[in-house]
Amino acid sequence: MSARAKKLVVIGVFILSMALVLVLLIVTKPKDEPEADVTETDSSITVMPYLRDDVAQMTVHNESGEYTIRNGVSGFVIDEFNGFRQNSTTMGAAARCAAELKAEALVEENAENLDKYGLSDDNPKSRCDVTLKDGTAYTLYFGIDAPDGETRYVRKADSKDVYTVLLNSSGYMYYSADDFISLAVTDELTNNNTAPTLDHMVITRKDLDYDIEFIDDSKKYNADDVSMASSQVMISPVYAYLDITNSNAIMYGFWGLTALDVVKVHPTADDFKEYGLDDPFCEVNLEAELQVYNMKIGNVCEYQLDENGNPTSEPYSYYCYYNGVDIIYVFAASEVPWAVFSPIDILSTMMTSNYIYTLDFIDISFIGDNPADYHFELKSDLENTVFEEGDVNGVEFSGDDFKIFYQFLLKCPIDDLCFDDPPEEDLIARIDFRRDDGDGDILEFYDLKNGRVAIKLNGTTSFSQPIGYLNVLRQNVDLFVGGATGDELIQVW
Repeated sequence: MSARAKKLVVIGVFILSMALVLVLLIVTKPKDEPEADVTETDSSITVMPYLRDDVAQMTVHNESGEYTIRNGVSGFVIDEFNGFRQNSTTMGAAARCAAELKAEALVEENAENLDKYGLSDDNPKSRCDVTLKDGTAYTLYFGIDAPDGETRYVRKADSKDVYTVLLNSSGYMYYSADDFISLAVTDELTNNNTAPTLDHMVITRKDLDYDIEFIDDSKKYNADDVSMASSQVMISPVYAYLDITNSNAIMYGFWGLTALDVVKVHPTADDFKEYGLDDPFCEVNLEAELQVYNMKIGNVCEYQLDENGNPTSEPYSYYCYYNGVDIIYVFAASEVPWAVFSPIDILSTMMTSNYIYTLDFIDISFIGDNPADYHFELKSDLENTVFEEGDVNGVEFSGDDFKIFYQFLLKCPIDDLCFDDPPEEDLIARIDFRRDDGDGDILEFYDLKNGRVAIKLNGTTSFSQPIGYLNVLRQNVDLFVGGATGDELIQVW
């Protein structure tokens, strides 16, 4: 055998020996000590051993009155509230409390003085009579809160043993029947529940001497960057376009209404008077796709608090009545924005909107000192909706440059409504937008002598704005006539 072969044999024997040692170590290795089982022990005491779904019905008697919760085909219900949205989940939690009641501690066995716990037979704080589906019946008494602030006393009617149960698990026994009415008054709009066309809305408020009125104007609507943002327009107190974001809560607030509280079910005429709903502070009427919606907003329920906890003059909530649900609710002011918004807050900055491809010409006139007239002749391919070119006082310009100028022209910063007609001699500018069909809009600007201008839309005084915009408009017109591109126009005023 060669030296090389002998060497390989020795190496092989060594490797085999090491492998045997390793196996021996693994086989003889002491087993790990088993980990101690860590389990949380449940120290609660089972008072009632049943399940929620075992309950057929339960009748609660407390300071608010008496009512029966029944386990029906579609969940737990209160039959007297048929026709109303009910919170079946909360009623199920009450049934669980009655059927699966667990106590934190046994306070006293065979107590002699049950009054001190609020658990006497003739005057408990709350009594719950339970009937199970198998016919088993029993009664539970719920008493006053224990000194620890976390539990309250409870006992079975056939025993004088007093237990404590957690406040949050037994609180349902102190609810009134009204507390089980759902506070979700109407459905929200979802992908499967699309918004209807809003045909007509009228908002009447006692703090305004005019109605706020909206109609659908989709026949004029075009989804273009210089078109109005919403298919609804305000027609009173002025004609104006709406900002699609800021106006959303006003136009679609009837969907997804959620109340803070239920005040009165099946209210009477006296109830309407008490809460200011016989002559409401605000009333909203909406017609949408042959459906009629109505909301009455009455007295303020609560006012906002300042940093010191003192009431301010800003309403926090109102008493309200939504027609179709015979309940007086409390709604947060933010949930009923019709009572608190200002019309200017929801308007688009555009005072007029004419689709650029339909324009025939625009005349802009500056009146008074340094008067000037500018005639913009416009050419478009209506069939292919392409704005081609134009000229102003004979100077040609490109379609792209004019689009930028036109956007500036439309998006002027109206920030207030104006109803008082200004003197005719104070007219300082006029813009006439004329479409191919001969129709259009005319804006007239009047100097109010205070850094602002009043604006008439088609002969009706409607808005006001800072005069700075009009000054920049004059500069932009001069730049455009001088051959400036759209990118060279001034965009800040």
